[in-house]
Amino acid sequence: MVALVAVETVLLVLLVLLVAGLLRSHAEILRRLGPAEPGSAGQIAVAPPVRGARGATAAEVAGATPEGDLVKLAFEGGATRPTLLAFLTSGCGTCAGFWDSLGRGGDQPLPAGVQTVIVTHGSERESPSRLRSLAPDDVPVVMSSQAWQDYEVPGAPYFVLVDGDVRGEGVATTWPQLTSMVTDAIEDERMATARVESVRGRDRRVDEKLAAAGITLDHPSLYPGS
Repeated sequence: MVALVAVETVLLVLLVLLVAGLLRSHAEILRRLGPAEPGSAGQIAVAPPVRGARGATAAEVAGATPEGDLVKLAFEGGATRPTLLAFLTSGCGTCAGFWDSLGRGGDQPLPAGVQTVIVTHGSERESPSRLRSLAPDDVPVVMSSQAWQDYEVPGAPYFVLVDGDVRGEGVATTWPQLTSMVTDAIEDERMATARVESVRGRDRRVDEKLAAAGITLDHPSLYPGS
């Protein structure tokens, strides 16, 4: 009997330690996530999307061209032309093929209407003369280390499709991978827009039918039991 009580005591102590550890872990997670808004006990505040995250507002790209001209590209509004930001470097072996392909369009051209801008690091990490020798004739090159930070680029080559917002981003090591990524991002956005327009159209039709029947927003039939 004494042995049984001792075993139960040990198990109870272990259980208490386990629960205490779980509570400390839970408290640490909540601390890192940040406090909830006042009056919203039990809810975790969600941080706004960072620049570079899909669906977030596209950060401007400001820097200098390899020729020394200062430029600033802003992507504002839903009507902004789709722009592929190609984050490349002059010393990246995988990037080498993209410097050429972005200029001539590759065997599989990018979707119609997509313009391309190559973004490299600033002059502290890149040689302007080297970039001038690599740059395609008809593709702008902007040297901007800040843009790499704003879009949280993990390494080169990296690609971000923007049109006011970030529509897609990721790594591509071959031209077919890049064209597929851009095409998929554009198609996803087209389908999402179509779904939104479909819902709006349905709501308009419902409103028109209710209005034709003389039912307005303050009609008693819309508030049964009130």
